[in-house]
Amino acid sequence: MTEDERKEVSDRLYQKTKDVINLLNQFFDLVKIDADDYAIPLKQVAINEVCRKTVLEFYELLKSKGIQVEIVIPEQPLYILGNEEALSRIFNNLISNSIRYGSDGGMFGVTVREEEEFVAVDIWDNGKGIETIHQDRIFERLYTLDDARNPEFQGSGLGLSITKRLTESMKGSIHLSSKPYEKTVFSCIFKRLIY
Repeated sequence: MTEDERKEVSDRLYQKTKDVINLLNQFFDLVKIDADDYAIPLKQVAINEVCRKTVLEFYELLKSKGIQVEIVIPEQPLYILGNEEALSRIFNNLISNSIRYGSDGGMFGVTVREEEEFVAVDIWDNGKGIETIHQDRIFERLYTLDDARNPEFQGSGLGLSITKRLTESMKGSIHLSSKPYEKTVFSCIFKRLIY
């Protein structure tokens, strides 16, 4: 083997090891959440600020992929009883999935809106969407769509399950609406704290 071939094999092995560690950590987190052994201390959190920070982490990636970005986040703070780390993970999972599976639509968006006594966060794209037959099962542990077998996508089937459980741990709910190549929306809804 040449030095370049050794380096290539070593790099692939290193990446595979990181992938396995990440998968094990996701399993571990899911087991802890299911066993109510995952401490999620709740406090007053400005959900629009958490959204803004999370979207900024992905902004360069979105732009580099040529995806048009539409962000609607109100300036005035919208508070919920939540956990900033858990919210970041929820939004991170949803945005990552939107980029991975919906970037073919060329459009990505985040909308934070008030809905009576609730705050809703919509993360959406105009990609291929999720067929109706999969929509009821998408939050199940280890459930993946056919394109997850494609090495370019390879999902573990844990991200949305963790996302749902974290959302519910903050007394929120998550919903999916999808019309292929029109709009696929994941909506997280939380009770708003009003002062």
